[in-house]
Amino acid sequence: MTELALINAKIITVDKNDSFQQAVLIDGRRIKAVGTDDEIMSLASPDAQVVNLQDRSLVPGFIDAHNHLTHQGAAFNAVDFSYPAVASIDDLRKAISHAVEYTQKGKWIRGWGLNYEKFADARQPTRWDIDDISPEHPVCAVHVSGHNVLVNSVALNQANVSDATPDPDGGKFARDEQDRISGYAYDSAQQLVVPTSVNVGHHGPDIGYDLPLEELVDDIDRACQAYIKAGITSIVDPQVTTREMPGYMAARKQGKLTVKVTCMYLSNHQAAINELGITDHIGNDQLSIGPMKYYCDGTLIGGTALFYPDEPVQENGCRCHVHDAGRGYTYWPDIEAFKETLIDTHGRGLQFGIHTQGDMALDIVIDAIEQAQKRFPRDHARHRIEHCHGATKEQIAKIKQLGMIPITQPGQLYETGDDLTQMYGEKRARYFIPLRDMIDAGIPAVVSTDAFVQSYKPLDAIHAAVNRRSLTGRDMGQDQSISVLEAIRAYTHNAAYSVYQEKNKGSIEVGKLADMAIIDTDILSVATEEIAEQDIYMTISNGEIVYQKQR
Repeated sequence: MTELALINAKIITVDKNDSFQQAVLIDGRRIKAVGTDDEIMSLASPDAQVVNLQDRSLVPGFIDAHNHLTHQGAAFNAVDFSYPAVASIDDLRKAISHAVEYTQKGKWIRGWGLNYEKFADARQPTRWDIDDISPEHPVCAVHVSGHNVLVNSVALNQANVSDATPDPDGGKFARDEQDRISGYAYDSAQQLVVPTSVNVGHHGPDIGYDLPLEELVDDIDRACQAYIKAGITSIVDPQVTTREMPGYMAARKQGKLTVKVTCMYLSNHQAAINELGITDHIGNDQLSIGPMKYYCDGTLIGGTALFYPDEPVQENGCRCHVHDAGRGYTYWPDIEAFKETLIDTHGRGLQFGIHTQGDMALDIVIDAIEQAQKRFPRDHARHRIEHCHGATKEQIAKIKQLGMIPITQPGQLYETGDDLTQMYGEKRARYFIPLRDMIDAGIPAVVSTDAFVQSYKPLDAIHAAVNRRSLTGRDMGQDQSISVLEAIRAYTHNAAYSVYQEKNKGSIEVGKLADMAIIDTDILSVATEEIAEQDIYMTISNGEIVYQKQR
């Protein structure tokens, strides 16, 4: 492979000194040298390809450490129920009616992004709102959180779900005043109304439709193509089951897995992992298995995250089953059994990540990890807190002490900040995702997207972390803003660190993988309110230019 020299750039290396450089030399899949234009050109071979980046910013390839790639690929090809396309129940009806026109009778109508909290009346839609326009099609509208779904009566009948169906562990059905199931299913109840190829029980939400393998590969291919254009070269998929894994394997074999993927197996597979004797990450640069994934509580925007009582503003149909909780619930009905499972996994030497949103849920997790370290002391366990949005100042100190890594999604502040404020109150909502305090405490906090839940574009998430304003301009706690440089580190080096890959990627340093994103401007000189408007000019993966913006 011919050497590639990138010169006249503003290179944000994200090395330990946050140094800046001018040029980089790539040989094969790895970085050969970093320095000035003169230094790099003196080292480059006579036949090296030279690209003048004309003062554009060059950063490590973005690593989205919490990204549901297969679901995002499916969302690209499904009905768009997101705001502002669907801003009312009338809009929802129109979107479903349009889909009915081109969908064969009896086939599912599926779509993503429903955000009824933004409707003028904020009323949760029901099956009775959509039954008359979909009498011959089962319908599934996935909530923006990914934890809840709305289905119609056809879907409920096909699933043999009736008003007498009890709520499952880790989920529930919304019901009307007559105790009739409304068609809206929370968390693990999704599995009872939507066909899925894997029964995950109370181990998490599951909206992984039962699809032919070739369709799943197409979803992966579709997402990878979009991600490469956004400067994403690696992701961590935080919920992989026996449904997703064959898709990733097939996509890799067919050359369609062009983004590096680290898979977090969902905890319903824990027994099999233990039986196999897997106690560490396995795989290669392109596809690997990393931490185990657990769910503690529900979702922030869906209203089922587990919080202590404080500023109860909008009940949102949520019923608590945890003593003294202000709102929300846990997926595991037996919290002590949940803790013991985490302790056992830690004792086996495995890293894990735990979906944890509310402060009460975070106390459960912190207590479990404190007990785990007492029984089985381990340095650098690097257990991940997926989201960690409701952490308090006291909990941040514990997170630092225990060496845990928050995997945050600040894009939620922009996209749903107004809704969160209405649901949780201004005081609490402004402290959601306290990145400033985390970083100041010396915690290697991560910025990611949770795509499909939020925009998959890294610059959108960085924009949100830096500006901390909602869609309408509401202040979402600007005292917790971080700098552009800090956000880039959180999206690259810290993301790699969260899965033990910082020696291989995440910074522009000699010997590391030549994964890079070139932004079509000097990103450190752009007005912060314009960060999300910038384009990716070029993406390099494994030393090859895999995307270049067309003029």
